Amino acid sequence: MIRETPESEKQKLIAKAAFAVFAEHGFRKTSMQRIADKAGMSRPALYLHFQSKEDVFNFLVLGYLNTVQRSILARLAQSGSPAAVIGDLFAAFDPDGIKEVLLDAKHGNELMDIKSGAVLSRAEEIAQNICSALADWLRREAHDQRIICEDPVLTAQTIMSSYDGLKNPAPSYAIYKARSAALAQLLGKGLLP
Repeated sequence: MIRETPESEKQKLIAKAAFAVFAEHGFRKTSMQRIADKAGMSRPALYLHFQSKEDVFNFLVLGYLNTVQRSILARLAQSGSPAAVIGDLFAAFDPDGIKEVLLDAKHGNELMDIKSGAVLSRAEEIAQNICSALADWLRREAHDQRIICEDPVLTAQTIMSSYDGLKNPAPSYAIYKARSAALAQLLGKGLLP
């Protein structure tokens, strides 16, 4: 079940606890009881907010994706050096150090590989929104002659595909951060006139 309504403070607390449990035990070994214990509540009370661990996980993923999208769209509404903007775009995928937890946690790779049908279409929609906003930013910057970009759509797709490649094979968080900084610099310099 996908929740698109504003979450309550209680749901946010449960989600924070659930994230810690998922990272520690992985998706398969996480139970509603473990989530309830970590959240400091009974399992029946947990069921008042979420129907299943899948529901909790989907809530976490949607919250993450919406946060990332808001941050990226706000940054792409502004101008800036290509390396800085691309670096900020990559950094937006790590709100509150989520990537650090996932990349350094024992079960982080498992969590990043889960492709839930319930949120997959929303994830694809957000990815497309981000790519379109990046293409618009590239188009504006090229129009104002701050960068050279002949095909903003293809360039945006290439930037996002390159970013996705940073995580394969899954590195430590320190390696991920170094890779994303290097990639942002490389792509940014390639766009300069």
